[in-house]
This record gives sequence, structure tokens and C-alpha cells, in this order.
Amino acid sequence: MMAVLMVALLIPLMMILGVVSERAGRREEASREISEQWGRAQTVAGPLLSIEFRTIDTSNKGKPQVSMHRAFFLPVALQIEAEAIPETRSRGLFEVIVYRSRLKLTGRFVQPDFSPWRVEAGNILASTASVSVGVTDPRGIAGPISLKWNGADGKFVPGMTDTGAGLSGISAHVALSESGGEMPFEILLEINGTGELRFIPVGNDTTVNLTSPWPHPGFSGAPLPRERSVSDDGFTASWTVPYYGREFPPSWTLGNISRDTHQNAFNQSSFGVALVRPVDIYQQSERAVKYASLFIVMTLVIAFLWEVVHGVLVHPIQYLFIGFAMCVFYLLLLALSEHAGFDRSYVIAAVASGGLIAWYWNAVIRGGPRHGLLMGAVLATLYGYLYLLLRLEDYALAAGAAGLFIMLAAVMFLTRRIDWYTLKLGRDTPAGA
Repeated sequence: MMAVLMVALLIPLMMILGVVSERAGRREEASREISEQWGRAQTVAGPLLSIEFRTIDTSNKGKPQVSMHRAFFLPVALQIEAEAIPETRSRGLFEVIVYRSRLKLTGRFVQPDFSPWRVEAGNILASTASVSVGVTDPRGIAGPISLKWNGADGKFVPGMTDTGAGLSGISAHVALSESGGEMPFEILLEINGTGELRFIPVGNDTTVNLTSPWPHPGFSGAPLPRERSVSDDGFTASWTVPYYGREFPPSWTLGNISRDTHQNAFNQSSFGVALVRPVDIYQQSERAVKYASLFIVMTLVIAFLWEVVHGVLVHPIQYLFIGFAMCVFYLLLLALSEHAGFDRSYVIAAVASGGLIAWYWNAVIRGGPRHGLLMGAVLATLYGYLYLLLRLEDYALAAGAAGLFIMLAAVMFLTRRIDWYTLKLGRDTPAGA
């Protein structure tokens, strides 16, 4: 009968799990709507220097054919100073963490080398030189952008030349150094984004220093920070990526690359940080529901032992009510978490559900208030153990296995002298009679 009840209780548990998924989906939908207006997860790539050149080929009829090409060059040194300032945006009940990032890009280019393509100096169109900065979602660019190129001011405009890496962003016309020396640059910009902020190491030597008052960073990509410090006041992180730490060359043309391979190389070389929520109420609620079957079984087993020890009958309907009360706990947890936070909601839901079951059990057994108090203590232990499992993410499996073993050992110890073949319960005095 208990097995039949457990199968029946799986129906409301699956419905509650569906509600959790539906609410999580609505939160993700709200996040997408806000990111479309504020700015999606951002990846910054650049700057890249591009210059047009022409090649002259002789056709079969001896007539010269002029073809135009564009070469792309990466800086020999790049340093990025970034700050990610978190903000909260709401859509109904759902809050989304966004950020406003201030970036300072400094470094230098050297005189472009066209020797890999055997281009004569007269076929290099230096007047077409432009510098570009790739940004995943240019709609997130906020405020004016400043450019200093080789000591002169420049002006960015929307859009950038096709680089073969699937980048979109901004570009500015620049002048090459007449002396053939190095060309330093400084770029200041501010971008808005949601979730992640990532960088692509386009410099032969790339250094990124990132700071934020957000205390819960999630570092991702390759490599991880060389140095990092995380505290309640925020975090700082530093990356240093050498020339050999990326999978794309320092210069290329669209004719000598595979677009898919080139784009994948850029994407796989990116690294950065995500502003992580310390407690995701929907993820925690989903994990709690996944443990529900185990805890309902344990509660029903405890109730059955009460029957055996005290020689009273508990009707299957009464077991069913207890199971329903435990199912309602998870629904209360989800509903309250959207308003009061997970920890506070867990306490409220546990007290409400555990108190209801303890009161009902006291009325069912009719053996005095000690039965209800003892059942309340048992449920408090179970709910405390469940909370521990939800918090111990790295050790949840070990704690769960150990707790299950202890519970099973306790049940076996308490029932070790019961003769199940001759067991008879007080049929004349059912519980609640």
C-alpha cells in the first residue's frame, strides 16, 4: 500500500517540478528581454588594423586583372583595464543582474608586413587603413568613444570590415606611421551587457586587469586568471596571455583562411567572467524537489514504525494526507522564494509543513502531545538535513549517501527484534478512532 501511495505522490511532485521549470523559463525570458534592451553578454575583440592592397594578375589573353584585398593585423602589445559595475533590472517578479563596463585599451602596432602575400609597396593602399574593435552586441555601447592613434585623435563610426571571425563592432580611419615605426593607441569606451564579459587576446602579449564590486564572480574560458582576489567587497582578476596562448595568426587575409576555423579559433580563445547569482532559487528548488521522493519515503517509513511500535492502525488515506503535506512544502518553498529569498522561505515552508504534519500526527495517534512533538522533531531533522544537502554542492553526494546509510541503519536497529511473520496491529483500535 505504501508503494502505491508513493507512486500516487509522484504525480503532484512531477507537477511541482513542472512549475519550477516554468518559472525558471519565465525568468530566462525576462532576462532575454532585458538583455535585448540593455545589451547581451559581451565579448570584446580588438583593436584590429586593416589595410587594402591590390594584386595584378595576367589573364589568359594577356590582359592584367586587378583584384582588391584587405589584410588584417593584430597589435604586438595590448593592455586592457576594465571595470564591471553591476546593476539590477526587474521585469515583474524577476530580477536580472546586468553590468556597465568601462574599458581602457592601450598598446601598439608595428608597421604592417605584407611580405607573406608578396605585395609591392606601390600596391599597398595606406589611405584605406582603419582600426576596428569587435563587440558582440554593439547596441550595448554607451556614451562617447575616444581614440588616440599615434598621438592624433580619431573618431569611431558604427560597423566594421568583415574580418572572417564573425565580429561586429566599430571602426575608425587611421594614418600609418610615415617613419615606419610603432603606432601606439589608446581607446576608451563604455559598454552595457548582461551576464558575461569576455575578452579575446588579440595582442602578441595581452594583459587584462578587471575589477568589480560584485562578490560572486564566475571565471570562464582559457586561460583562468593568473591572479585573482575575491571578497565581500568585490573581486579583482588579472590575465596574461602570450602569443602562443591563442589559435589564430597575427595577420591574415580572407583568401588564406577558413572562415569557420578562424571564427572558432577566436571564440575558443576568449576568457572572462560572469556575474553569478549566489543563490539561484529555481535551481535550488529543482534540486530540493529531486530529493522529495527520498524524504517522503523516509517520513512514511517513520510513520509506519510508529504503527509497529505502538500497535495502532494508520489508514492509507492518513498516509496520503501526510504525503500531500510534504509535497506542499516544495510548492510553498518556490512561491515564497520569489518574494522573500531562498533561506527565509525554506524556514517558513519547513515550519508550516512540519507543523501541519506534527499537529495532524498528534490527532491521528491520540497518545498525547508528545507524539506530535516527537514527529515535529523528526521532521525538523529531515528538513535540516535536506537544507544541508542543498548547500553542500561539492559534497552533496557524500553527505546524501552517508545520511541515507545512517537512516537505514537506524530503521534496521529499531526493527531488529520484530517478527514480521507474526506481526499484528491493533485492529480494534485504529489510529484516530
